[in-house]
Amino acid sequence: MLEKKLNAEAWDYEAKRGNFWTRPVNDEDVLSARNGKILVRLTPSRFVKESWVKGTKGSKMLLLASAGGQQSVLFSAYGADITSIDISREQIRRDEETLEKYGLEGRTIVGDMCDLSMFDDSSIDYVFIPHSINFISSLSKLYSEVVRVLKDGGHFLFGCANPVLYIFDEKKEMRGKLKVKYTLPFSDERSRGKKEKERMIREKDTFESSHTLSSIMSPLFEKGMVLVDFYSDESLNETVDSFIHDSFLAFNYVKTRL
Repeated sequence: MLEKKLNAEAWDYEAKRGNFWTRPVNDEDVLSARNGKILVRLTPSRFVKESWVKGTKGSKMLLLASAGGQQSVLFSAYGADITSIDISREQIRRDEETLEKYGLEGRTIVGDMCDLSMFDDSSIDYVFIPHSINFISSLSKLYSEVVRVLKDGGHFLFGCANPVLYIFDEKKEMRGKLKVKYTLPFSDERSRGKKEKERMIREKDTFESSHTLSSIMSPLFEKGMVLVDFYSDESLNETVDSFIHDSFLAFNYVKTRL
């Protein structure tokens, strides 16, 4: 799909620019994880609750589009058996280089997070995805694959942008003003005009989709997943955070036997 190709190129570009989600962890972070205190992110500002990740030591863990040289490295240092999948070669390269730097083990795959066909049914204890679900237009295949590979009692930890973030004119937002421009659900592919999309391709912008709270949450309930915890986070954009206090959302679902 064109969306996947464009986002692969966009994240390669973001990695070279040093986007926050492409900066490898440091010595202190890795030492902390080795010593049993792991600080990982699903959303921009808050660390994941300790209760969500304390069971990952010794687990089989799948990290999907989870930032270059960050969460995968820390989970490996903590003692998880990790596999990292990302559509961006640059992000995977950061994973590989950082794992090697700290003498850590982990498998890396350049690929589509919606295609987990290389994994057997009920073979994974944890699936971990930061707010990368906003970079795919449909959640259906991803959710089906995640539920298929998770063991009974396995956890699906993921973050996403609050859909309401996508109503604003981003140019005015950058100037400290909030003006409603788009209807929801938003999609760069459907909501923008031809010239805007051509500009995005030239400038290597990511193509995103807001989804809806219903499409984010309800299909997982229907597939036998239970929501066991939740928290929200800031966007780190002062203008937005002064207006919306729940800019990003993090979910902890567990797979139950139907």
